[in-house]
Amino acid sequence: MEFAILSAFCWVGFDYTRKRLSAHFSAPMMSVVFSALVLPAYFIYWTVASREFPQLNYFAPATLSGVLAGIGSVCFIRALAVGKVALMLPMLCLTPVISGAVAWLYLGEALKYVELVAVTILVIASFILQGGRFAIREPGSGYIVVTSFCWGLCIVFDKQALLHSDVDFHILYVTFIVLVLNSVLYRPTLDLKDIRRFMPTWVAAAVCFSMAVTFQFIALQNIQPGILEALKRAIGIIGAGLIGVYLFKEKLTPTQWICVGVILFTSVIFSL
Repeated sequence: MEFAILSAFCWVGFDYTRKRLSAHFSAPMMSVVFSALVLPAYFIYWTVASREFPQLNYFAPATLSGVLAGIGSVCFIRALAVGKVALMLPMLCLTPVISGAVAWLYLGEALKYVELVAVTILVIASFILQGGRFAIREPGSGYIVVTSFCWGLCIVFDKQALLHSDVDFHILYVTFIVLVLNSVLYRPTLDLKDIRRFMPTWVAAAVCFSMAVTFQFIALQNIQPGILEALKRAIGIIGAGLIGVYLFKEKLTPTQWICVGVILFTSVIFSL
């Protein structure tokens, strides 16, 4: 559970640095650069940690996870490009429901009653905190639904793949697939001069991203995917909200502040 919470906080740091970079770079280019930046670090991690290749039955679920993650990122960027952020982000609260249900049906990992209640509370509170609107007819809503299903499913296949591989190889393999897929689909133009101007922010974002994914995979080995996804979304949403309030001078309503408290309390209960 400690790794799950650490991962969630690293995702918050990644969201903040990514938001800073998004004022200067396109989302497709950022998606490719992030994968390219962390891939060498993952390779070094693999060579130091094990240098072992997984069993053959690893590659089917791992490849499927990487493809789903890549498709999800493509659809997510497209949804934000054509839709309203305030309406698109709350719909990502579907991911814990999807991952929890599929892990139960596909992997046989059922949630306990208390865990089910806690996940439900986190999903509802997160949905309200992000605006509480589910507008399926809005532009971009179709893309965000696809994103939710892709990201909700890929974490389940991650867990299946990690039964046959160490974390160090899995994180390298999946990142490589995402990099190749996004490079082929986006074909972004990279301006190295502009990238160098913001190199400290790029490095900070890459560090947060690499730690978030690594801690998430470590936690996934011992946690039901629905619980991990719920914690990740809830803490990430709180972090994004507080960053918006204190750094970007945005405002939260009293109801949203109550949701922050509910999410924090439920997350603490989860970690005990």
